[in-house]
Amino acid sequence: MQKSCNSFKSCVEEKSTLFEKDGYPIKECIRCGHRYTEVDNIDSHVKKVYTDDYFFAGKQGYPNYLDEKDILVKYGNSYSKIISKYTLPGKVLDVGCAAGFILKGFEQAGWKCYGIEPNKTMVEYGRKELNLQISTGVLENFDTAERFDLINLIQVIGHFTDLDKALLNASNLLNKNGLLLIESWDMKSTIAKLLGKRWHEYSPPSVINWFSDKTLSQLFNYYGFTLIAKGRPPKKISIKHCLSLFDEKTPRFILKKKILTFFSNTIGKYNITYPPLDVKWYLFKML
Repeated sequence: MQKSCNSFKSCVEEKSTLFEKDGYPIKECIRCGHRYTEVDNIDSHVKKVYTDDYFFAGKQGYPNYLDEKDILVKYGNSYSKIISKYTLPGKVLDVGCAAGFILKGFEQAGWKCYGIEPNKTMVEYGRKELNLQISTGVLENFDTAERFDLINLIQVIGHFTDLDKALLNASNLLNKNGLLLIESWDMKSTIAKLLGKRWHEYSPPSVINWFSDKTLSQLFNYYGFTLIAKGRPPKKISIKHCLSLFDEKTPRFILKKKILTFFSNTIGKYNITYPPLDVKWYLFKML
C-alpha cells in the first residue's frame, strides 16, 4: 500500500487547495484524499496553540475546561463500556488527556491509567487533584518503558503536526493485539458538506488534519491496524461551551454579546447531547 500524504514534507503527490480558512489554505491530496493545512515552526506549534487560553478563554477552545469535569468523567465511563465488549481492562494511555477527566472514567472502570498532555497547567491539575500518572509532552516524541493494551486518541488525531511520527510511535507503544480508540470528525458528513468552509471543525491552527471513514482507515491500515468497530459517541457538551463556539464561529450582530452573556448566565451550566451528525468513534486493532 502506498504511503499517503500524512507526512507533509515527504509526500510528492499533487495537492489541490480547496479554500482558505483564517489565513490557512486547506489542501487535499489528489490521490489519497487526505485533507490538511500546513503550519510553520512545527516544533513550537503545540506550545503556542495549547496555552492556558485554549482551556480557559473560549474562542477555539473552552470557556473553562474544568467546568467539563462531570461530563467528561461520565464520557470516559461510556467509552470504557464500549471497549469492554472487545477487551478486558489493562493499561490505557490517553493522548491529549488535558486534566485527565476522561482518563478518570476509565480508572473507575478498572483500567490502569496513564496520560500525556502538552499543557502544563492541565498536567499539574490531573496529577494533584485526580492522582493520575500524566506526562507533559506529545505523542510524536513520547518515550516510556510502559506498553499499553489501549491508546485513546479522543479528539486528537486532527491536531497532530506529524501523523507519521505519532502513529508509528503509537504502534510501538501498544502490546500485541492492542487497540486504538479514535474519536474524529467526519469531513464527508452531510453537515460538513452543507456548511463547507463554515463547518466548525475547520479551525486552524488548532485543527490541521481532517478525515473521512475512508481516509482514516487508509491511514491506520498503513500502520498495521484493522478496523474492528465504529459508532456514534454518546457525546454531551455544556451550553456555555456551545455559546463560546457560536460566538467564535459567527459574524457580529447587534446585541450579540449581551444575548450570549444572558444565555450563558441563565442556562450555561446545563448540558445538551451533541447531535450525532458529524462525529464518530473508531476502534482499530493492531495486527
